[in-house]
Amino acid sequence: MPSSSMLGEADTPAPGKLPSRVCVFALSKHLYAVDLQHIREVLPIDSITPVPGMPPVVIGMTNVRGSVVPIVDLRLLLELPQAETGALFAVVLCHEDYQLAILVDRSPEIMTVLPEQFEPLPDSTPEDSEASRFIVNGIVRIADTVHQILDVTQLVAYLDSEETTENV
Repeated sequence: MPSSSMLGEADTPAPGKLPSRVCVFALSKHLYAVDLQHIREVLPIDSITPVPGMPPVVIGMTNVRGSVVPIVDLRLLLELPQAETGALFAVVLCHEDYQLAILVDRSPEIMTVLPEQFEPLPDSTPEDSEASRFIVNGIVRIADTVHQILDVTQLVAYLDSEETTENV
């Protein structure tokens, strides 16, 4: 009888090495992944309320089911080119009691990946932004494409630091 799981019987991971669920999305032409445990929801952006005095990467706030959530444009933080069309979606990330929304170029996808698809981050290149060295902590290969893994804990710490307002 065929297996009813998404993974074939030959793909069954060894004990202790379970598949992970990630949310994958695009920023400019770069692909990123975030562990699903840090995703609250994905939503279309209806309105952004600018807030004076915020770091440049925080482009405003939005209301998400009664909670006011800051919206971060990671393109500025990662020194990526701006999208040709305005971002239509936001991914709401959560870490402990902290929530933030990041703009993405198109509707994200949820995917299951196996432990062997994860790899350490290759040595940084001169083109890497300072922020990307802190908030990208590895890569995952999905269907012949490489997605950089965002470390939500480090992203929150970086955004909460004084460096964000001084260096961006």
